[in-house]
Amino acid sequence: MPRVRSREPWAKYEELAHKIVKDLMPFADVTLDDHLYGSESEDLRQIDVSARWRDGDQDRLLIVQVKDLKRPADVNVVGTYKSVIQDTRAHQGVLICSGGFSKKARTYARNVGISLYALHEAGSRNWAQNLTVPLIWVSLEPTLSMSGSFRPHVDGHLVVAKNNYMPILSRDGGATRLRLADVFIEQWNDGSTDRSLGAAHELRLDGEWSMLYYAAGDKEAWAEMPTFAFSYTVNRRSWLGQYRPSECRGLIDFLASDLFIPTFMRLDDLPRSRDDTWVQIDDPDRVALETVGLVITSEQFKVETGSARFEVINIQEQGQKSVKRLITSSDGYRVEHS
Repeated sequence: MPRVRSREPWAKYEELAHKIVKDLMPFADVTLDDHLYGSESEDLRQIDVSARWRDGDQDRLLIVQVKDLKRPADVNVVGTYKSVIQDTRAHQGVLICSGGFSKKARTYARNVGISLYALHEAGSRNWAQNLTVPLIWVSLEPTLSMSGSFRPHVDGHLVVAKNNYMPILSRDGGATRLRLADVFIEQWNDGSTDRSLGAAHELRLDGEWSMLYYAAGDKEAWAEMPTFAFSYTVNRRSWLGQYRPSECRGLIDFLASDLFIPTFMRLDDLPRSRDDTWVQIDDPDRVALETVGLVITSEQFKVETGSARFEVINIQEQGQKSVKRLITSSDGYRVEHS
């Protein structure tokens, strides 16, 4: 018969374990305060948390025992739990203790294949710890220049960008308008651009593109673009810092150098600026492998204001054809972290 749930600390600790297992195993049927038949005891065994799932054509079972203790659990606690795993024919066993585990308990658990954890939830006075999370901040910075040609329908003086704003492009005759940088960012964000570092890349626009320009009387018109391309190089800068999440839960793995494994964290807690505590690093991939704790890589972009200037294009008549002038930016666009 299931136990009546208590509001005692041990009950809250079991409920936290149930919540964390559900975070980690959304594909499984996770049960709090389960009862499983023991093949050797021939009786029901009370299980704090169980997880059942299908792996191919096989049913799998993980069981979790939770102990809210003030002192480290010893080797006898692990030995007793090993018998429960064997009796229920579980495929995997996890033992959780708020007070941690003795050195002999860790050695024994490692040798018999039992995972040892403590739980953490920010804001809980019973088992909270001073948790800071390592954060790698990666800024990918494409530096752009643009070149191309356009064919206006008027001669004489015209403007392709007002007040130093970026020229506007369209694929549907002006119904949908994109800034030059937006065109590149759209390609970048969908993963179709080459992000390899250092090398020079070229991205040619496909499809029927046209450019907005302003003729005499400030009248809007659209010019066909026979050719247009972005040339860009990608640079990377990285920093290592720490932050303290306001809401977080996860596991502390006692068999992996007390590694904290977060299962839930509020992403809006992530810092949006760096202070002087951040340390610039050369190789974020190496640091990510060597850092014990959570590492988050972020990429955010903005178009740097005033990073390009566009010329007023003069169209001159040669016979019956207009000369196509090359459109270039003076110093390209620079896209960097916000």
